[in-house]
Amino acid sequence: MARSGNLQQRPAGFNPKTRKLIAVCLGGVLLLSSGHVVAQQPGEGLRQNGSQGSYKTVTPTISGTTATCKFPKADAGGDNSRDSSGSLTLSKEKLIATLQCSSEENTTISTIPRDLAKSVCVGGKRASGNSNSCNIAGAGLNGAETELKALLGTDRDIQWIKTETTKRSEAGSNSEWTLKLQESDLPLSEKSFFVGCEHAKTSKRSETDASTKSACTVNVTVEARASAAAENNVVTCAYGQNSNPHPLKVEVTPQKNTVTLQCGSEGSLNPTDYTTKYCDAQEDMSKCTEKNFADILPSIVTSWWTSDNEKNSVKLTVPETDFPESEQQFRLRCILNKTNPQTSSPNAKNDQNAETQSTASTSECNVIVTVKSGSSASSAGQMVAAVSGAGALVGLLVVSL
Repeated sequence: MARSGNLQQRPAGFNPKTRKLIAVCLGGVLLLSSGHVVAQQPGEGLRQNGSQGSYKTVTPTISGTTATCKFPKADAGGDNSRDSSGSLTLSKEKLIATLQCSSEENTTISTIPRDLAKSVCVGGKRASGNSNSCNIAGAGLNGAETELKALLGTDRDIQWIKTETTKRSEAGSNSEWTLKLQESDLPLSEKSFFVGCEHAKTSKRSETDASTKSACTVNVTVEARASAAAENNVVTCAYGQNSNPHPLKVEVTPQKNTVTLQCGSEGSLNPTDYTTKYCDAQEDMSKCTEKNFADILPSIVTSWWTSDNEKNSVKLTVPETDFPESEQQFRLRCILNKTNPQTSSPNAKNDQNAETQSTASTSECNVIVTVKSGSSASSAGQMVAAVSGAGALVGLLVVSL
């Protein structure tokens, strides 16, 4: 007898192994399809991805403090080098820089960075926010937009000004920007940045338009100001290679009894315990043998010192009654902070020689202070009084005769 009652009917369709195999195959197809779609998505633009075109660099011509970038026609070939920037230097004697950009074609020329009126590019510095006009991968440019005023540490607004004589015709386009500094704009330490121009040309040689972009940049180095002492014994220190050819010297007298030392935002005072210690004024200026102020100014107390954190400066006031019996000298100095950024270039990266180059382009600011004796001032006062008294006596004798 057939035991059909115990038999169960199998559902129609594929068995479990077959269904698993089909699922794996479908998953692979979907994965390949999605990868193809992602590969076809456009990049972030030519500044980040050169797959939609090519990038060329143009080397500027430098004449004094004028940099000229001339872009040839798109089909004239170009330089594929990523190290073709020119350089110029601004200093106390040369405070004006000019950037000239021209094209042999009637095309638009943009600046690097795009907002040149407010910013410049500092190489090797990480960009913040959404701005990337200092980063052009195709041209090997790497930098961050930085306000020029902040970079130089000046109070007034500084910017590149576009010249009104900018021309554009069928034969090509020309643009010019000028930067005018004042001596007071020079930084406390050497600073560098780069600026330039970018030129684009679209060619329709294929079904998809291909853009050829060219970049031309110039490295601008701004030398540091010189350390200086004003008539009121206010010393402003700077840290450039040529800022301190010799130590500054000031005199403190009962009539001019203060001295102010401004290290600024980039420097630090040495010795750090300046209220009680000083550097030997007779030794090598690159060294500091610390000595006690009490040995030369017996009456000194910390209240003689005041500080201004905003200007990073200190002021010493010697009371007229506490001048030493004999003339004394001491030395204080301002030293550039090691964390202060120095020169940079469009291609700046983690250069192993950066620290050595930074040290070579800086100097220390030494100030030798001479404290005149109180006895000499007292003697001078007594002599003046004696002369005045003698004059009065002679006058009386003349009148009596």
